[in-house]
Amino acid sequence: MVILVFSAILLFTSACVSEPGIDKGKFAELDRTAQDLKAALTSSNPCDVPESLQQRLASGITAVKGKANSKGEHDLIVAYSHLLSTYKDGLLLCQYRTQLSHFDFFPKGRIYVSQELDPLVEKYDLPMEKHLYKRTGQYMRSIDGNSILVIWESARTQIKNIENMMNYN
Repeated sequence: MVILVFSAILLFTSACVSEPGIDKGKFAELDRTAQDLKAALTSSNPCDVPESLQQRLASGITAVKGKANSKGEHDLIVAYSHLLSTYKDGLLLCQYRTQLSHFDFFPKGRIYVSQELDPLVEKYDLPMEKHLYKRTGQYMRSIDGNSILVIWESARTQIKNIENMMNYN
């Protein structure tokens, strides 16, 4: 009977061992990059965010990817990876924002939707319009020029989630 109780206690105590938290030092560079991105996104023109931030974020993720020692650290790497993806989406939309803006036949304040932008339109559920190009009879698709704000807001939300993960783990 004593052995049975001792075995039960031993099993219970081993199940109660907690997993290590997040080593904040390991993620310090990624955190600095996310804070720089957060500041850039709140600037007057987030499309002017330097692409070097994208490279810093990608490099930081690569540096810590194989070093996750807990579920919390693994989840944090996934969160940073999602942020990088969102950031790339925003930069791509910024590039397209001015693609046809200098042509009179394309509506002002709209972003031309090419096949490359189709996944973003679907991913962020951006409302799209069709416009008839009278010279050829072809339709062109576009989204509102402010659609970029949806992506930047998603990035800001992701940064806030990352901050919460760092503070509460």
